Amino acid sequence: MSNGHRHNRKYLWLILILITGSGAFGAWEFFTSKSGKTSYIYGTVDRGDIVTQVAMTGTLAAVTTVAVGTQVSGTVAELYADFNSEVKKGQILAKLDPSLFQTQVEQAEASVKTGEAVLNNDAAVIATMKANIEKSRVDVLNSARKYKLTKQLYDEGVETKDDLDTAQASMDSAAAAQVAAQAQMEAAQAALRADQARLDQARANLKNAQVNLEHTIIASPISGTVISRNVDRGQTVAASFSTPTMFTIGEDLTKMQVSTNTDEADVGKLKPGMEAIFTVDAYADELFHGTIRQVRLAATTVQNVVTYNAMIDVPNPDLRLKPGMTANVKVVIDKAENVLRLPNAAMRFRPSLTDAEMAAAFKRAGEEEFYALYKNQEGRSQGSASASSFSARGTGSLGMGFAGGNRGGVNGGTSRDGSGLSRGSRKTSVWIMGQDGLLRPVVLKLGLTDGVRTEIVEGKLKEGDKVVLSAEINGNQSTAATQTSRMPGFGGVPMGGRVTR
Repeated sequence: MSNGHRHNRKYLWLILILITGSGAFGAWEFFTSKSGKTSYIYGTVDRGDIVTQVAMTGTLAAVTTVAVGTQVSGTVAELYADFNSEVKKGQILAKLDPSLFQTQVEQAEASVKTGEAVLNNDAAVIATMKANIEKSRVDVLNSARKYKLTKQLYDEGVETKDDLDTAQASMDSAAAAQVAAQAQMEAAQAALRADQARLDQARANLKNAQVNLEHTIIASPISGTVISRNVDRGQTVAASFSTPTMFTIGEDLTKMQVSTNTDEADVGKLKPGMEAIFTVDAYADELFHGTIRQVRLAATTVQNVVTYNAMIDVPNPDLRLKPGMTANVKVVIDKAENVLRLPNAAMRFRPSLTDAEMAAAFKRAGEEEFYALYKNQEGRSQGSASASSFSARGTGSLGMGFAGGNRGGVNGGTSRDGSGLSRGSRKTSVWIMGQDGLLRPVVLKLGLTDGVRTEIVEGKLKEGDKVVLSAEINGNQSTAATQTSRMPGFGGVPMGGRVTR
């Protein structure tokens, strides 16, 4: 190989090494320049309404719903009502085959007639017994009179001893006959009473058979609309153990009710007379209105979840709402109109700063007292509560958690949130970007919240101001103080809706 070729190969290898090194350096520069870059995402303070409400689900039903059944078993012979039929009270809905019950009525009638004949015979026997008793009484009197006369004549020596004994025997026989007639009379009366009881039983059986025959005719107990029909002609219904439901009738479908399941955490906020709004899937874009009629005391527990039943009256003049529809209900608990509103996400943001940097930030903002109260509370709650959920009466948090959570106040200006704090007594801090390019905390007094925005009762923010919601480092969003890298904001970061360093 010539010297020229060797020289060219050396240059080629040198160029390749330079290109590879430049690429590696460029990649290193690219990734190292990207690392540590942070951008802020802002929200805007606006003005509008804050509505605190309780959400729940329920089922629509008629205010009065009656399940019409049958008390006797049999085969459905006729049907006179169908789904959606309008019926009046007493109107015949169906008939069961009456042949079996008609036979039972005829048998019961025959038993009654037999019992009446036996009773008449008993009455005749008793009448005969009464005559026999009267005859025996006369015989006793006559035999006693004869005995007395015979005794007198015997004493005078006119009658013999045999005559006296005969008179005595006749008198004793008459007395015995009288006793026997009386006993027969009592037996006949006992038989009469037994036959009377059997006749009463036969008459009761007849009445029962007649009632069962009447029950083969199914009539509507109320006026209303047939919501469901559960039988068909020719079907056999059995009422041996329970009453089978043949029809379900809603009394007046222009007046409906929603039966809701309310969580025990919210049931204390509900009162009769409160307005409720709800939607149904059939008319998803339309709101319906109702009024709470009753919050029932009976609790329902399913998988350790306790709920209470709130009944909501709903007008339904056009009959568009149907029984069984699922209602998504919201009850307005409190409302603040045309107030400054803060995005709740702003109260969950906290820059990752040291205690010294945090203290300096609050000092520059003139909120040293708030920060001192926070640190004092944080020290007390060590081991029992996280600083990110700090909420003190009249103090609040450092944007590390929403003081009071998503709970709103109740009953206007005297409302209280779940922590027991009255409206306007809760405080928190949010972060804004100052004119000097430094993050600055702003302490606010809070009012109502709807879970997305919170009322600003007092604070140095106005409509249109930007507040920090979160920060992104290399595209990874982070809002909490668990970031390992120091978050910019105290070293000259410029203002803007999204700031990148």
